Amino acid sequence: MSKNTIYSYSYHQPEDYRFSLDSVFLAQKVAEVLKTHHAPETLRVLDLCSGCGVVGLELNFNLKSVNKIDFLEVQDVYRPFFEKNAEQAKSESSEFNFLCMNYADLLKDSFKEKYDVIVSNPPYFFMGEGLLSPNEFKNRCRFFIDSDFKILISSTLYSLKPEGRAFLLVRPGTHHGRNLQDEIKKLSAGLATVQVLDEVRGTNIVELIKNS
Repeated sequence: MSKNTIYSYSYHQPEDYRFSLDSVFLAQKVAEVLKTHHAPETLRVLDLCSGCGVVGLELNFNLKSVNKIDFLEVQDVYRPFFEKNAEQAKSESSEFNFLCMNYADLLKDSFKEKYDVIVSNPPYFFMGEGLLSPNEFKNRCRFFIDSDFKILISSTLYSLKPEGRAFLLVRPGTHHGRNLQDEIKKLSAGLATVQVLDEVRGTNIVELIKNS
């Protein structure tokens, strides 16, 4: 994919865990896709596993009309960093909301078919696929600890509107004997179509389009 050199904001983030450019490139790609939508200003977006808000805020930076965004993050330590980052991006029409909760909570009735678009740069590693750090915060950023990959997919599909689209940044998983694209297809069978939309530095952008 093409990558620009625009640096949007001076992000506030924890010293213990820094976001990578993968998040920026994911947002650029999604903005490129959503530009073709007939009314992007109406889209309700969720940045899932949002951390300090980089993916969602970069999406808004690249496509200003997309400004109704919820940011879901299980670790409340990110909240003050998100608030400082969101302040840089806010306009009179912005609706940026930080939701400190587990993504398993998206399976509640209040989130059923709520979002038009979901973007996510989730943890890359499953438990047992690497050494844990003494730092619990880092572990929760890197590993599926608070919930699991199956629930990530099921909660994403549950909270998407019919014909809604999700864009997930996932590593192929071949080093650990799995094919995550195939796993997503199996978990989404009968509910959504799945394709690899693009590739970022060895990581796939997987798109799910929920059935109507």
